[in-house]
Amino acid sequence: MIRGLPRRQRGAALLIAMLITAIATVLAADLVWERDLDFRRTSGLLAQDEAFQYALGAEGWAMRILKEDAEDNQYDHPGEEWAMQLPPLPFPGGTIQGQMFDLQGRFNVNNLRDGNGASNPEAIEQFRRLLQALQLNPRIAGLAADWVDEDVQANFPDGAEDGQYLGFDPPFRTANVPMSSVSELFYLGEVDLESYRLLRPHLTALPGGSQININTATPEVLLSLSEEVAPGDAEGVLANRPEEGYEDLSEIAEYLPEGVLSYLTVSSRYFELRIRVDIGTQRFTMYSLLDRDPSGVVRPLRRTFNYE
Repeated sequence: MIRGLPRRQRGAALLIAMLITAIATVLAADLVWERDLDFRRTSGLLAQDEAFQYALGAEGWAMRILKEDAEDNQYDHPGEEWAMQLPPLPFPGGTIQGQMFDLQGRFNVNNLRDGNGASNPEAIEQFRRLLQALQLNPRIAGLAADWVDEDVQANFPDGAEDGQYLGFDPPFRTANVPMSSVSELFYLGEVDLESYRLLRPHLTALPGGSQININTATPEVLLSLSEEVAPGDAEGVLANRPEEGYEDLSEIAEYLPEGVLSYLTVSSRYFELRIRVDIGTQRFTMYSLLDRDPSGVVRPLRRTFNYE
């Protein structure tokens, strides 16, 4: 009890003391919350940075594997060391795993644009055949060609330029440059999530002019090479593909028309590395596009990241 004060003043003083205590408690709780939040945020950032460093280390290891592979032979197939999946490997506080994929077993959407920046009719027809093999709308081929070519005139009959996309909500313009990711197909208005999932294993976005590796090509990509390629031809290529892969295109001459051999190769230059790092509750994924030039030098062209 507060002595020396009238009863009314003592009651007011008690209320003030209780109010100060309540405010102090709230402030203390808020400070503890902010401290914990800062700690979690800092821990998360440190974990992401650590995961990134581990991913870069794995990328360096993958680049060395590709370089050594080029020194060993001049053809690439899924039985080589670069294609082996890296199982989860433990390190203090987490695990790391990954795998490399040959991107030249797929149709390159940037081949829809020729060396002069114009649409490439042969590549458009190839893309149409791929879409038909997957039972998807062949109009996507013409739309994709207009998306990457540099002119502003819509191709006939399936093209589209700014006039169509400015009517979308929200409006946007055609890129008119090569795609950096096949996910740009979503902009075309004819590609939904289901069709994208069907297309994704057969498509890639690489520098234009890339050839298709016969040792890693999917059956649908083989069928897209020419109208003269029948399902039996594609099956013959795959069924007779040696465990060590074809070493020369002459080995498939009996299965495919001679005219399509110029689109093919037995070696690859572009690979995708997927690395996943788990640290505590944090998950970090890095996708790295690796370029191995004809001299065997390997360098990353592009990295994309995903944090969970």
